[in-house]
Amino acid sequence: MKNLTSLSRKLVLPLILLSLAFSCGTREDELSNEQYLGTWNWVSTDGGIGNIHETPANTGIERKMTFTAENHYTITENSTVVNEGTYNLIREVTSTDHSEKIFIDFSNYPDVMVNSINGPDLHLADDAVDGYTYHYSK
Repeated sequence: MKNLTSLSRKLVLPLILLSLAFSCGTREDELSNEQYLGTWNWVSTDGGIGNIHETPANTGIERKMTFTAENHYTITENSTVVNEGTYNLIREVTSTDHSEKIFIDFSNYPDVMVNSINGPDLHLADDAVDGYTYHYSK
């Protein structure tokens, strides 16, 4: 019985320490939100079944999306908060072209995939063949 207890201590303790060491480090699949931080102004929405083209000029809507370092987002329309919550950046395979892309996983808003983020321009899209694309800029 002593040998069994001693053996289990020798096996369990290193396993616990090893799992703690891996869980405390930075995960490879965690994505930095640094380039997303700040307030983004809506420029346009395009696509869908009706092939729409909406802008602040033709809708009268001034939409802003703000991302914080604490993974909080706020969406305003004409200075009124219409949605807020938390967000995470995740890698997923798209259902449209089956490639791996970054998605913004919103807690209270439909998730969108990131088509590109280049300095002051952020291009988002729905993961659907007849989905919309969204252009924001800083």
